[in-house]
Amino acid sequence: MENLKTFFKKSDLKFSGNLFGFGTSPEADWKVIFISSAILAIAFVSFSVYIFIGVDKGEIFVSEKSVGQEGQIFDSALLVETVSYYGAKALEFTEMKKAGIPSVDPSL
Repeated sequence: MENLKTFFKKSDLKFSGNLFGFGTSPEADWKVIFISSAILAIAFVSFSVYIFIGVDKGEIFVSEKSVGQEGQIFDSALLVETVSYYGAKALEFTEMKKAGIPSVDPSL
């Protein structure tokens, strides 16, 4: 634990033309990496909490209720037509299975 305290107490980040002292020493590099990762993690968590609260309250991603779907009546004629269409397709596929596909041997 003492090593971690001394890690952050040392302020030997020399800004010799490098961004935030990156590249001056391995210790400075790790400080920059750790601090930037911590800042990004905190920003990500706070943004996620903001989105969660907004969705929970209904302020973000609000969807409107669709109008006209409540009064729609079941159309049995359309159902019969659809079932007969797919029944005919099933018959057609079974006929194709029975007939087989003639293929020529390309090596001949």
